[in-house]
Amino acid sequence: MSTRISTSQLPVEQFVADLHRVCGNFDVALSDDRHVMRGGLRLERRAGIEAAQVATDVQRITRTSKAIRQDQGENYFLILQEEGRALMRQNDTSCLLRPGDFVLIDSAVPSEFVFFGDYTRQLSLHLPRAEMHARFGYDLIRGGIALPRQDAATMGLSAVLTKVLSRDASGSVADGYLREALFGLLGAMLHERSAQKGYKGIDCDVSGARALASGQAYLDAHYRSPDLSIQDMADDLGLSLRQIQRGFAALGTTPTKYLLQKRLEHARRALDDRQAGRRSDLISSIAYEAGFSDLSYFHRCYRRAFGASPKGAIN
Repeated sequence: MSTRISTSQLPVEQFVADLHRVCGNFDVALSDDRHVMRGGLRLERRAGIEAAQVATDVQRITRTSKAIRQDQGENYFLILQEEGRALMRQNDTSCLLRPGDFVLIDSAVPSEFVFFGDYTRQLSLHLPRAEMHARFGYDLIRGGIALPRQDAATMGLSAVLTKVLSRDASGSVADGYLREALFGLLGAMLHERSAQKGYKGIDCDVSGARALASGQAYLDAHYRSPDLSIQDMADDLGLSLRQIQRGFAALGTTPTKYLLQKRLEHARRALDDRQAGRRSDLISSIAYEAGFSDLSYFHRCYRRAFGASPKGAIN
């Protein structure tokens, strides 16, 4: 829908600073200890509407009560998931956003987005709080309202948004009509949701998404333990093995494969550091450090994953 934002490898601190400048005070968490990430941000103004494009491969972005105290929320964020998936939590609502889904977020209320470490793109419209309340009142709007892509009104909103984003920044009479059309559709959707008692928003396997988020966080923290088992993880998280497996199936993988991937990625980074002269450990020490207890198994997995032996990676 929007112009695809260009991304690059940039320091995490730079992304956090840009996010603070563009969207407000948020905490950013990665799935590992790297200090560089793939991402980008761009702020535009079209038809009198401020729109931020955010691309990232981080694990989680949260807005805490402390962040809100430091940065008073002046906007509602109408967020379109353009690429990838995100588990959103605000108030008592959780929903799994897929491309084409919208969600309305209140910047004055704590929120969390879990991206599972995958690359994702979102478009965030910054809608002034004072104007939203003047148009729709205080009772109709709440953070965490999910707007599924298959809803007819959502399709209309997407069409108007496409028109808005195609405008240049010069401004015209047509811009005012587009802006009113966008607010009009949003208002119609809010009224429709308030009239539907028990409306759930996006229909999705939220429990599976939560199991995935919990499982990934657990493996990200404990993958270097050679005795780690998926059953132990499930027991520690208070989940069944089936719940864990269903969660990871949403990513097209299994918890066992994800664990192996984390260990191989750790070993690859360590071997790159050794080749660059930043460390001098033996290959066996690096394998054990990454969580492998069988050296021959490590060599087989590494060659299968990267097309070269660990020794070849440092020569």
